[in-house]
Amino acid sequence: MAALKILFSNLGYCRGISGRLAEHVLYAYRHFYCSPRIQQQALGLLNKLIANEKPDLCCLVEIDRGSLGTARFNQLQMLVNETYPFFEIENKYARGSFLRSFAMTSGKSNAFIAKKKYPFEKMYFTRGVKRLIYKITVEPNLTLFFAHFSLKKSIRMRQLVEMRDLAQKAPGDCILLGDFNVLTGLQEIAPILDEGRLVLLNRDDQPTFFFHRHKRILDLCLVSRGIENRCRLNILPQPFSDHAALVLEVDA
Repeated sequence: MAALKILFSNLGYCRGISGRLAEHVLYAYRHFYCSPRIQQQALGLLNKLIANEKPDLCCLVEIDRGSLGTARFNQLQMLVNETYPFFEIENKYARGSFLRSFAMTSGKSNAFIAKKKYPFEKMYFTRGVKRLIYKITVEPNLTLFFAHFSLKKSIRMRQLVEMRDLAQKAPGDCILLGDFNVLTGLQEIAPILDEGRLVLLNRDDQPTFFFHRHKRILDLCLVSRGIENRCRLNILPQPFSDHAALVLEVDA
């Protein structure tokens, strides 16, 4: 049995849009206004996934705690419960950015929910629009970082170097989870892998992002070489999002 189980999910703001082209066309209006009913349906599917997998910790990107386009609906309220009473949610944009107060983006966040209380820290990339990084101490000598990387390659490459440096400075072993947005391929993460301390657990035949006929590996899990043999990564479909979920199990 795994000593630690972590779920990572890009919720796509719970708009209920999968990778099917028809849904992107028919439901395009949900990018501007998505009713609480649709969000609740998507969150219900996520709750079923969580109930089936029983992770200790769920790391979430593209979650909304209340913006104009979501009718001010706080999506986290449907995820926190007796099993997952500990949580944290924060706007994903840079400190001081106007996007933190703009009505359509004020609730756009990253978050986590957990069965127990973990020490954590909020950190920020020095460049990019999306900058939030969560650093969570999941075990005394095991640190988890998760983030949502930039869509712009030049910014993304700088963020990858910053993430590599954070991993190097962390005591003990590391786990990196995120929507890395490596749109030109996995060779983009060379700045992290070339240092030799971290390895990629994703298989190159398991896409995590789907749009019409296009499939890409964007959601990644990297771990320290010292714990690679203790780790298993599963890719699970999410019918409410165009991203699959990552489920990482780490044996004792």
